[in-house]
Amino acid sequence: MQVPKYTFGVGDRFGHEGKAQLRAFLSARDQGIDVYPVWNKSNREHTLIGSDPSDVRAEARDAVESLDWKGAYFVDADHINLKTVDRFIEPSDFFTLDVAEEVGKPSPAQMTEAFLTAIQPRLGLLSLPGMSEPLSITRELARATAGKFLAAITSAGEIYRRIESQKGAGQFVTEISVDETDTPQTPGELFLILAMIAAEKNSRPDHCAQVHGTLQQRRRLRGRPRPIRKGIRGRPAGP
Repeated sequence: MQVPKYTFGVGDRFGHEGKAQLRAFLSARDQGIDVYPVWNKSNREHTLIGSDPSDVRAEARDAVESLDWKGAYFVDADHINLKTVDRFIEPSDFFTLDVAEEVGKPSPAQMTEAFLTAIQPRLGLLSLPGMSEPLSITRELARATAGKFLAAITSAGEIYRRIESQKGAGQFVTEISVDETDTPQTPGELFLILAMIAAEKNSRPDHCAQVHGTLQQRRRLRGRPRPIRKGIRGRPAGP
């Protein structure tokens, strides 16, 4: 499933604003702004007011049909984890995998060492398109970042495969949320987190994650895993 370049998340806790929200997207389109709605609602919000994920799908469908919306729209299972994902799978086609609870938990030593081995060719100074200065990726940074985020990315893979087993490959959009952290991630850490996603995908070739887009400002990860060499020029760090 392909996600458009620009999407905009819209929440409607009580389920009465779908048409009004979609009119805003139509108004933006009239002004030449091509952006697409993602209706989202978390398990916490559903529990708070007693609604069901299928209610969000019904509201979105009603708004789209009533206003003759042309183009993509999505229903997001917002901030779900392995404990809460199941009831969202059927009505949703966009999943925000919230693995914040796993941030900081240790991974098995062999998994950490495997990641450090995989990232070894990228250690040093990396020149990335659009950046004025190269990134310095050291083994110490890679180990520290793996110590904080590798278990979370492994958990995201488990949630993804649960969804894929029921919806099928390529039938949904995935966002990985690691934004509930004590300090903002640095560019180097973000690079390494993307590398972990690529490693998680490549370690299970029968379960290729369909993760689309770019990094969002809240440090969620919305990126199609690609070989981490592409578009990167590296040279060993040194004096």
